Amino acid sequence: MARPRSTRARALQTARTIRFPEPLRARIATDAERCGRSFEAHVLAILRRHYGEDVDIAPSPDAILALATGSFAGVPEADRAALSKRLVSDAKR
Repeated sequence: MARPRSTRARALQTARTIRFPEPLRARIATDAERCGRSFEAHVLAILRRHYGEDVDIAPSPDAILALATGSFAGVPEADRAALSKRLVSDAKR
């Protein structure tokens, strides 16, 4: 018999997908179009209106690392070391 996952392991997971029933999705999409927003932006606007400004969709850790890596494009290696020196020294503390 499989052991149930601990609640701690479940608490560390972040949901990245919200599934809407098709009729609700259609209503939200229609309203988003009326307001000149994308579907995702409209869902965020609805959640922010209900829960406050601290509602946001965070990118996945892989996406954040890809953006950080991309930000070094075109920067010479010597300058990269200077830019990331503080990050490395802060991590060692």
